[in-house]
Amino acid sequence: MPALALAAELAARPQLRGRPVAVTDESGLRVAEASETAVARGVRVGQVLAEAIGWCPPLVVLELRPARTRRAADQLVEAAAAVSPLVEEATAGEVYADLRGLDGLYPHEDAMARALLDAAPEALGVRLGLAGSRFTARAAASAAPPGAWLRVGDAEAREWLAPLPTALLPLDEASGEWLGLLGLATLGDLAALPRHAVEAQLGADGGRAWLAARGEDATPVTPMVSGERVVERAQTEPPLTALEAVLHTFGQLLGRALARPSVHGRLVRAVRLSAVTEDEHVWERRRVLTEPTGDRDRLWAALRPSIEAAEFGGPIAELALEIGGLTAERGRQGRLLRERGGRRREQLDEMARHLQLRYGRAALRRVVALAPLSRIPERRYALADYEP
Repeated sequence: MPALALAAELAARPQLRGRPVAVTDESGLRVAEASETAVARGVRVGQVLAEAIGWCPPLVVLELRPARTRRAADQLVEAAAAVSPLVEEATAGEVYADLRGLDGLYPHEDAMARALLDAAPEALGVRLGLAGSRFTARAAASAAPPGAWLRVGDAEAREWLAPLPTALLPLDEASGEWLGLLGLATLGDLAALPRHAVEAQLGADGGRAWLAARGEDATPVTPMVSGERVVERAQTEPPLTALEAVLHTFGQLLGRALARPSVHGRLVRAVRLSAVTEDEHVWERRRVLTEPTGDRDRLWAALRPSIEAAEFGGPIAELALEIGGLTAERGRQGRLLRERGGRRREQLDEMARHLQLRYGRAALRRVVALAPLSRIPERRYALADYEP
């Protein structure tokens, strides 16, 4: 979805389809996304709102609603996950799925593409691209009509990509400007250059862009890690305005989450709090505990200061509390190096999981023997992520 926030708004207000519409950024002063009708009348992304209205007086200006946009993004991820277990959300509205090995479930590509489109909300006008490489699939999706799909085969990928603009490449602004100064306007222009010449100017990113322009992008799909989590929600009517009411409701959600059978007797590593205001703005806080605990009072003592210091930005229509990183054993870092055998390994694994949850990536490394007898020291051992 190239303009997810706009698509989510049009799905909620179908009467605006075909009209010049723009969604503002968070400041409300500039255009964040614009409909094709608005673009045809001079409206541009990043344009000051007053200037956009000057170019297009009948422009319909909509305020950005992060909660609505996030729900639409979640629907796209769920749609892809309904077909493939290997799904990556690159950005909100840009989802990749590895479809290899699904031939037994879907006899031909038409059935697979139709399953993906049917799983997504029709009102969003999802665009689907099928290809053998990541970048080519993204380019195909951008060229597909709303609610349809486009397949680009490996043999035709380079020729199909050639006339497309280099603005599609995953390069930073400075690199894009460098391509413009050299007159490299299309992917075919870039693909015709020697790879070493591009890498000499743009480094490794340039090399990856060169491969992408030739339809040879080897970047894999990085599946999302979906750990066990428990979510409790509360719709508030009328919307909450008093801090005491917000604290009371969050306290109830915490109690309900801990009372779940799947949580009983287990410890919690992380808690995420979120609130959606009446005008669909989102407030979120995530707390990773130094030491997992299943005690409600300790959890509440850790969460309450974040709620009391929150600036919600308006009356609250929905509250949610999510607990994750569930474990059945308390970490004991203090005795990690004084114990031996299996117990020490269990504690090491527990600590590794806690750090990975806190920082979103592997925080520990392990030494791996590559060629211990090599004459070159650098080739004997290497560091790899420690995965418990």
